[in-house]
Amino acid sequence: MATSGSISNDFLDAAQAERDRLAARLADAQERAEHFEALATEAREEAASLADRIRAVEEVAGLAPQLAICEISEELRGERLREVALEVLQRLSASGDPIHYRVWFEALVESGYRISGRDPLATFLTQVTRIDRVQSVGRRSGLYRLRVAA
Repeated sequence: MATSGSISNDFLDAAQAERDRLAARLADAQERAEHFEALATEAREEAASLADRIRAVEEVAGLAPQLAICEISEELRGERLREVALEVLQRLSASGDPIHYRVWFEALVESGYRISGRDPLATFLTQVTRIDRVQSVGRRSGLYRLRVAA
């Protein structure tokens, strides 16, 4: 029998078994996370490719207005950033569904625009909160949508 201050062998064996069980679960969880991250990356790349193909079809067929090369590579700030961000949100959320600001930001960047400033995402967020036709959904959700006209 264990004396006071010492740990029994049964307890040590149980602790080791629990540690081994948890380590196996950790390895499994890490493997699943890597798998799903790879799938997410693949899906993002496919979505970007499909968006590029859609834009190309729209341009060839005259379904969407073509942007001048100077507009595509334009570095956005202030009012122009708000205008372009609103256009992108209208395109992303024609149904009025809320869009997360990161999805919105990525769509703007994937459209060929650059945002000026040290932290483009912070600049983007600062400017889009100033667009009258856009409203935040919930507190700190990161979701935005077009304001419903009253």
